[in-house]
Amino acid sequence: MWKMTLKQRRRHGELMGQLEGMRNNAYLWPPEDYAPGDNEEEDEKYQKAQETFQSLVQELHQLEQDAT
Repeated sequence: MWKMTLKQRRRHGELMGQLEGMRNNAYLWPPEDYAPGDNEEEDEKYQKAQETFQSLVQELHQLEQDAT
């Protein structure tokens, strides 16, 4: 992280803030008794939360890779 440019460090901070905010997102952590396919609307919310989480992690990973 120390080799990152100022712009990369700022973006990294923004992404970490978003990632921290997702910790409380109920749709990121489905309940154990959740069965996909029972409720289409809920399925979309769970899927969107997972996709958002994955994109944040991928962008963070790419930033860290670019800095090395």
